[in-house]
Amino acid sequence: MMTGTRISGVEVNNGLQRLRTEAFAQGGLGFGAEAIISHIIMHQAWSRRTEDILRNGVWGFNHSFQDFSVESMDYWLKDIRRSSYVPGIGTWTSCKVFLYPDSDGRLETFDFELFRPDSDDGIPDRPADALTLFQDLKAFPRTLDNIPQWMWRVFRAEGITPPVYNPQLKTVEWANKRLPVNEKGTDFSAQPEFIDPSKEPSVFAKIGKKLFGG
Repeated sequence: MMTGTRISGVEVNNGLQRLRTEAFAQGGLGFGAEAIISHIIMHQAWSRRTEDILRNGVWGFNHSFQDFSVESMDYWLKDIRRSSYVPGIGTWTSCKVFLYPDSDGRLETFDFELFRPDSDDGIPDRPADALTLFQDLKAFPRTLDNIPQWMWRVFRAEGITPPVYNPQLKTVEWANKRLPVNEKGTDFSAQPEFIDPSKEPSVFAKIGKKLFGG
């Protein structure tokens, strides 16, 4: 089983406890089960989640209409993803949530898209396109060297120039515009500043080399 980076803290632990209580209560998603593993890919534009549930020693997908509440799972993970951001470094793209009825759960994160191990619904997972990754990097920007190769491959294939974090100004820069960035990501409440690339050519030249080579 692929192991990610385990993260903890008050917000994480409280969220795991809420999910455990909700999941294994009568009528809950995991009522009568031994364990639940949620597999999540999370982007700004969209997210995908599926559960693998252990019942009577057999792993399987949930076929009922029961689900976690939006507040307990989806909103919680969005908050954790935002609080995990490190300016210029980025935040995680995928995670696994492990829940057990009689012991503490855990949250593991991954800096790549974690596709479902199997799919019995006939709908295969699809990788994010360049515009999806563009929105992610605009919200949680990285320096050129911290944009992973799997993202660069998508940008090169589609000819899209990604937003980039400027560590000197603590801003994200894209399409000759910039916005301030704080410890939770880009501050979209601010008005974008327009950049004259003739006066600041270095960053844009470096992006071109990363994107097109040379």
